[in-house]
Amino acid sequence: MRDYYAVLEVSAGATTVQIRRAYQRLARRYSPDVNFWERDAQALFEEIAEAYRILSDPTARTLYDRQGARPGAGRSGPDPQEGPRAGRPGGDAHVAVALAFAQAIAGVEADVPVDRLSPCETCRATGASPGVKPTTCSHCGGLGTVWSERSREGAACPVCEGVGTRVAVACAACRGRGATAGRAVVHVVLPPGMDTGSQIRIPGEGHSGPFGGPRGDLVVIARVHEDPRYTRKGDNLYCEVPLSLIEAVLGARVKVKGIDGSVDLAIPPGTQSGQTFRLRGKGVRRLTGDGRGDLYVTARVEIPRGLDTRTQEVFRELGRLLPIHPDLAAPGSARE
Repeated sequence: MRDYYAVLEVSAGATTVQIRRAYQRLARRYSPDVNFWERDAQALFEEIAEAYRILSDPTARTLYDRQGARPGAGRSGPDPQEGPRAGRPGGDAHVAVALAFAQAIAGVEADVPVDRLSPCETCRATGASPGVKPTTCSHCGGLGTVWSERSREGAACPVCEGVGTRVAVACAACRGRGATAGRAVVHVVLPPGMDTGSQIRIPGEGHSGPFGGPRGDLVVIARVHEDPRYTRKGDNLYCEVPLSLIEAVLGARVKVKGIDGSVDLAIPPGTQSGQTFRLRGKGVRRLTGDGRGDLYVTARVEIPRGLDTRTQEVFRELGRLLPIHPDLAAPGSARE
């Protein structure tokens, strides 16, 4: 009996969907109803059905993988290859990093814990049980490449994953993959301007490939906490500045707290509550490219409360002196 993964022409890491599609494709090709002239079609079809029955059942597949040496795999071919096998590159690892608003604006360096696959220390990334040497893959003859009937282009061997060798007795620690899961600490440098969802790619810090293959990349995803003072939209910042009634009426020069320190803002006379002022280049530094966004400051006029009798009389006098708003005056009416 051959390796079930080789029977279905899939890799050992194939998903359930990939296994089902491979079975459907092979079942149509080798069905006895189609190949009734072929004597071996029935036996081959039964082998395909048996491989699918095992690999499509999670429990049966786990038990099958734990057996290590798969019957018929890697028992013939050229001399066994010495040392670790050169596996394919590993996948990317992803990690989310929580940042305070100030850290995202200014940039930060941090040591980030990362869960990733690393070379198995027990078998030294060979995938073989200690003392057992890899043998040549019988499916591809040690070439690591197979060719389909319809295409002249070669593809990685699904049995040995393009390595060209197999192991007779799999390493118990990594189940023959040459890589085990673990946690590492990676030093990352996050540039200024990070926002929630921003990603930084760090080459060579991702998952280790099987059988000593090179690492993939580490993708760091930012999660930035909100700030009570600012609202961020892209590279622009929005905030409010409180104004007294006198400052709004007569105009003033006020201090606005920016991300790099205080900024002088000229308030013109007659400023209305809700009026917005734009401070160019006082926003967030752009993550890609040069320059910075803008800071938008909205005036919030504060109406005084708890006025004493004298102050109330002053405001009544102002009310008699100031012109009435045209929208509030009824036709033909007059102010007393």
